[in-house]
Amino acid sequence: MDSVLPAEIILNIFNHLSLKDLVRIERSCKRLQSCALSEIEKRIRKGSSKDEWGILVHLGQVNAQPERFDTVNKKAYYSIQMDPVKIKTMFEKRQIHCSLLRKNNEDYDTKNKFTITVQKGMEEGRRIEMDVKNESCQVQAQLTRLPHPTRPLIQQDPKQPHTLTPLAPSPFIYTLQLTELCLPLSTLAA
Repeated sequence: MDSVLPAEIILNIFNHLSLKDLVRIERSCKRLQSCALSEIEKRIRKGSSKDEWGILVHLGQVNAQPERFDTVNKKAYYSIQMDPVKIKTMFEKRQIHCSLLRKNNEDYDTKNKFTITVQKGMEEGRRIEMDVKNESCQVQAQLTRLPHPTRPLIQQDPKQPHTLTPLAPSPFIYTLQLTELCLPLSTLAA
């Protein structure tokens, strides 16, 4: 970097800037781009944004922990530690609604919704790796269809000649587990 100010002073100034300002500098000034990306990476991995992001899945909420920052693609990767969510549905091709959550921003979940659609004709016991993208994030997920539970046998009374039939079929049961969240710089700076 060939500038008027030494690198130590520039890095010290960058320590006091907001993430939004660092993203603006990274986009507008080629000479300061590497320093800005370095400071962004440092803040994502160790700084204040450590537990800032989460995802609302079906009816539960999970937190995302920073894992790495890719300076080439300019994306932050977060790992998601969660137990699989069990989903029952009476039809295939069901949409599972999710939302990106940001700490200290109540309105953020209403703007950044995405859906994971269950594939039609999915075999029992089969696991599918999915990449779900929208304009603000990318999520990697695993969807598994569980076998139908066996119905308990109903003891028929010999005095009743009628056979008992269930009123509704057994629901399809799926498990959904999110594994990784990817956020571009535009989402981080929003």
